[in-house]
Amino acid sequence: MYRILLSVFAICALLPAVAQAQQESIRLAGQVRFTATSGEEMGRYMSYQHSIALRKEPPKGVKLPTWANASCRYGTLRLGKPAQEWHLMVELGGSRVVVDTNRNSDLTDDEVLRGSADTMLYFGTQFGPFRLSASANGTPTARYFSIVTDDMDSGRIYLRSEDYRLFEGEVDGKAVKIVLMDSNADGVFDTHARSRWEGDSCIFLPDKEARALPRYYQVGNRYYRLTFASDGSACEFTPSELQLATVEVEYPQVQLTAIGKEVGYWEASTENGRLQLPADEYSVVSYTFGTRDSKGDQWQATVSLADPVPLKVSAGENRFPLPKELTAALAFGSRQGDTLDVSLVLYAGGRLQQVTLLERNGNLPPPPTLRIIDRNGKTIQVEKFHYG
Repeated sequence: MYRILLSVFAICALLPAVAQAQQESIRLAGQVRFTATSGEEMGRYMSYQHSIALRKEPPKGVKLPTWANASCRYGTLRLGKPAQEWHLMVELGGSRVVVDTNRNSDLTDDEVLRGSADTMLYFGTQFGPFRLSASANGTPTARYFSIVTDDMDSGRIYLRSEDYRLFEGEVDGKAVKIVLMDSNADGVFDTHARSRWEGDSCIFLPDKEARALPRYYQVGNRYYRLTFASDGSACEFTPSELQLATVEVEYPQVQLTAIGKEVGYWEASTENGRLQLPADEYSVVSYTFGTRDSKGDQWQATVSLADPVPLKVSAGENRFPLPKELTAALAFGSRQGDTLDVSLVLYAGGRLQQVTLLERNGNLPPPPTLRIIDRNGKTIQVEKFHYG
């Protein structure tokens, strides 16, 4: 009787701890959605990261259809985790593509895909969607993809994911809704960015802003470790005791996007010149800063970095220098007869830090003018720049 009472007591004592552990981690199931049925809004978030290298020589040991000719090109899809391979054949200048969807090295028993105008890539032709079964950490997962060709450049061929995952639920008493996309079309949904244009992405609705997969996400005043299943079947929120350090900047209003070695994709913003980031070694990929001029107008510049800038953040105070001025440079384009295309480009610091957006009081400033003078300083012509 004594042993039984002790066992019951021990079980009762464990129940609150188990219940608390279950409350700590929140798991949401992924719902399968398709871009074709999502309306035009989803087209804003589609990317073309997965380019397919084509070659003239057909792959050895692969059976080809009778219509294969000298205009055909051949490629290989590498998808899943661990990666698997699928052969494909593209008819350049034609309207046919065939993918070895059953992976039997025979392109004669697969559906011939016919091209149609792509609704997302303006100068593109879509072949598909077609279904593949890619392994995601050993679990076969049915996925849908399309081949997209660039009509302006027949040598550019892309693979695009045609399905995504939707997560809905409640975290810390707040509604959460996330769209998860296999942006780089590598067959899995959990590829984190190592640079600005790599990896998968997600949208935290209703913000409708696509971003690289974060490893941490803030709900209320608490940070959660965010993990996605490779097949997109679930995402998990785990509370984290993340400690933030301060990074001082010269301007009161600054937004910073960086990728840390440990924390991954991170966005920080400030209204008082003090950014908050976890201690880590970062690669800054873009930033936005604002200031007022002598007339009281608010200027804001967004800068994209072709070569990410390193930023090491440690406990305590840190600094990230921002440019004191912008530099304008002329770029000369194509010439047709007596017409020469001239563009004005703004840089922040160096040529690898280009200003991609400049606003005054929330709007685009009036376009500047270009005055052309001769060697004697006489004005020959005045032209006005235009945006676009």
